[in-house]
Amino acid sequence: MNRFRIANRTLGTLLLVAALAGAVIVWQSVSPRGTVGAVTRVQGMELLDAVARNVQSIYIERAVSNETLYEGAIKGLLDAAGQSCARAVNDQNAPAGGSRDRVASLVDSIGQRCSPRPETDRLFFGAAKGMLESLGDPYSRFMDPRAYQEFRQDAQGFFFGIGIFIDLRDEHLIVVQPIPRTPAARAGLRAGDRITHVDGASTEGMALQEAVTRIRGPKGTTVRLMIQRASRSFEVSIVRDRIEIIAAEGPESLDAGVRDKLRQARIGYVKLITFNDNSVKAFDRLIADAQRAGMRALIFDLRNNGGGLLDISLGIADRFIPAGKPLVHTVDRNGKRETDRATRRPKITIPVVVLVNEYSASASEIVAGALQDHGLATLVGTKTFGKGKIQSVINLPLGSGAAITTAKYLTPNGRDLNQIGPLTPNEVVGVREEVLRQRLKGQSEEEMERRLNQMRAEQLAKAIAILKMKMRSSVVRPAA
Repeated sequence: MNRFRIANRTLGTLLLVAALAGAVIVWQSVSPRGTVGAVTRVQGMELLDAVARNVQSIYIERAVSNETLYEGAIKGLLDAAGQSCARAVNDQNAPAGGSRDRVASLVDSIGQRCSPRPETDRLFFGAAKGMLESLGDPYSRFMDPRAYQEFRQDAQGFFFGIGIFIDLRDEHLIVVQPIPRTPAARAGLRAGDRITHVDGASTEGMALQEAVTRIRGPKGTTVRLMIQRASRSFEVSIVRDRIEIIAAEGPESLDAGVRDKLRQARIGYVKLITFNDNSVKAFDRLIADAQRAGMRALIFDLRNNGGGLLDISLGIADRFIPAGKPLVHTVDRNGKRETDRATRRPKITIPVVVLVNEYSASASEIVAGALQDHGLATLVGTKTFGKGKIQSVINLPLGSGAAITTAKYLTPNGRDLNQIGPLTPNEVVGVREEVLRQRLKGQSEEEMERRLNQMRAEQLAKAIAILKMKMRSSVVRPAA
């Protein structure tokens, strides 16, 4: 099967306005069928059949009954119909339980008894959404044609929204990272902010994809977000724009004093913001620039990188890891393990420090875990996000799609982040930013930001100190 794989933090790592951090996604090459518009009952049932068939054949948990799926479809169908319509539907003569026939019967009843009559595409898209929500897996989700188009667009490096990466943590919608120089960054959104409402709608229990769709929108329109930051809540209105996703940045993103220290020590610096189609090219360009400047060691900054394309993460890891060595293992629902291995391409062999924090997820964890397992880099910072699930992105009828969790990944040494939790740095510097915010509760926003920046600077300083020591110890002295 030809597969296009994406690592979560949200995509794990789904870009948004947003990114889904912490999952790994596989794109199956199945041609979409149908077109958006008026949907017949036959077409709608074909959509639900396709969702059920894919769940039964590839979902990581094998023990999912069709009854569970169609119960979810019924709930999603009635939610899409609206409360007044759902109340108007007399379902006494319909087949009992969660079944395909009952869904079909409800669609007929809604068409006959609800006024105004809901559009059939909305009903069936709601039913498909409900089927995947019945799995209880926040990373298995249905995408209607608009959401699916946005999803496919993300990997190309741009979208229309406000410019944030988001994910779910403890069932709360959080900002993983504002993208630099975007409306979200200019509005002051910060990593760790909780988004509690979007245009007045509560995000409690809201699927990640729904949140993405609500926050995105045409250029020039406005979205209102209610933000919870530590004990403070406030509303912010942000005007949407075309967001160009910068894949990577070099030392120019640092202040002048730090740049001077790196230049004097001949230490290169690359910050990878996401793993998209442009990331490898951007990474290689920055590495080439650093090599021309005489780089003898490298700081690879993956802090706040929520993930992206798995194949891109493997391409980045392959820049470091010796040929034939494992990059990552994947395990499917049958327990079958497959291993991706490094190629014979040229490698980066200088001392490396990888900076990580609690927002380094999925694709970032694959790269960081591989370098750590092979002893090729020292990890510095705080524990990572800790997700290791793989998803398949499939084309569905009517121009829609779905992401379905199909497997998990392990680091080269077999570490399962789903069991052991996040990666632990070799050198822990600082605490989770959320923890620091709680410790500073009651202090001003300016003081919180000052202390956060101080912690980030301490992590970078530790990386520089480690690399200086490694460079000294690696000097080859002449034999006497």
